[in-house]
Amino acid sequence: MPERDVPDALIPHRGPARLVQTILEDPRPDVLVCAGRVPPDSAFAVGGRVPAVVVLELAAQAAAVQQALAAGAAGAARPGYLVGIRDASLQADDVAVNARLVATVRRTGQAGPLATYDVTVNGAEGEEILRATLSTHVGE
Repeated sequence: MPERDVPDALIPHRGPARLVQTILEDPRPDVLVCAGRVPPDSAFAVGGRVPAVVVLELAAQAAAVQQALAAGAAGAARPGYLVGIRDASLQADDVAVNARLVATVRRTGQAGPLATYDVTVNGAEGEEILRATLSTHVGE
């Protein structure tokens, strides 16, 4: 599958707050692989770098896209919230702005509006930057 843009309707983030950009693989029912970057005009950017913890937001945005695709919500993004982070492990202190980042999210559980995801974010060379478990809540 060729890389394709994440439709704006699937995620409410815009401007420098929008980190996830493209879908890299055909989405599976519980898995999504996508790419993104932290833009240089991010509020977190200093000297061309951002703290690595910012990639948690990329992973959360990827989880939101996965959930929207799985629900067939191509018409509109539903408000969602990151409500928990467990077992987070960062392998870097910071990352370069505009560096290509690849997020893989795997939904491991769901009960109504609550979902749990195992996530990883890797750098352009395949090096792991983040591994964590995220919990989300999607509103009406």
